[in-house]
Amino acid sequence: MKKLTYKEINTHQFIDVRTQHSYQAGHLKNSLNLNTGNFKNYATYYLDLNQPITFIVDSEDKNQLAELSKVATDLGFTQVNGYLLNDEVPKENLRTIETIQAADFLNQSTDFILLDVRHPDEITRPAPEKNLVNIPFEYLAKTYQSLDTSKQIFTLCGSGNRSTAAASFLESKGFHPKVVEGGMKAIQEAGIQVPTQEHTRM
Repeated sequence: MKKLTYKEINTHQFIDVRTQHSYQAGHLKNSLNLNTGNFKNYATYYLDLNQPITFIVDSEDKNQLAELSKVATDLGFTQVNGYLLNDEVPKENLRTIETIQAADFLNQSTDFILLDVRHPDEITRPAPEKNLVNIPFEYLAKTYQSLDTSKQIFTLCGSGNRSTAAASFLESKGFHPKVVEGGMKAIQEAGIQVPTQEHTRM
């Protein structure tokens, strides 16, 4: 796979396959955070198969590129343009995703939306029901416009991977989401119960 420089990139579809924490700490604007497993499972819900795609990796992740290229071909992508090393992107061109600790989230008193992107069939740890909206990650690209843009959105999943992916997508659409760090696992470990309130499923 061809190595690209920052000066070579243009309007490609950017898939950042780094870990959630690496992505949160600094990423290219409008890039979608999908690790290798999530790329395989969700890429076709978010990306145009006929438009060029570019992978963003760290130096230590380059061993994933052959597998990513194969997965992209198997999914039907027609133009894999290459890869970009995130550490070669000028720091002034990187953005961050805000996160919030589980205990701090549970103490929120302002109005907000808790966006749980897990599929109902997989939920074994129910999310706090205060201001809860459940939109499985695979449906978010088609339903995100139903979200109230005037409210702070906190994204949630099981451990933080898909909630960071969801936040990366929402950020590209002009939202300012925050990721609940550690997902439902962290909320459960915080040991704090939230009163049951309204819950919306989409």
